[in-house]
Amino acid sequence: MGLPTLEFSDSYLDSPDFRERLQCHEIELERTNKFIKELIKDGSLLIGALKNLSIAVQKFSQSLQDFQFECIGDAETDDEISIGKYSVFQYSKL
Repeated sequence: MGLPTLEFSDSYLDSPDFRERLQCHEIELERTNKFIKELIKDGSLLIGALKNLSIAVQKFSQSLQDFQFECIGDAETDDEISIGKYSVFQYSKL
């Protein structure tokens, strides 16, 4: 069930029914206003959190890129080369 209609012509009569319908609209406007304010607040918090997440991911990616994989012996094995390339490639895309 929706809100009762407000007719402009009824405003001249200023009847109790008109005032009741008007009050229903005012209550709904207040509820909607509160909802929109909460939505804006939550959206701002979400944007801030996403910015912080982006910074953290970039720092993590940079740490992985800067990491020097130390190998045992004089030469890297095929696995060590693969691991080194994979970790830098994967996290540089984030």
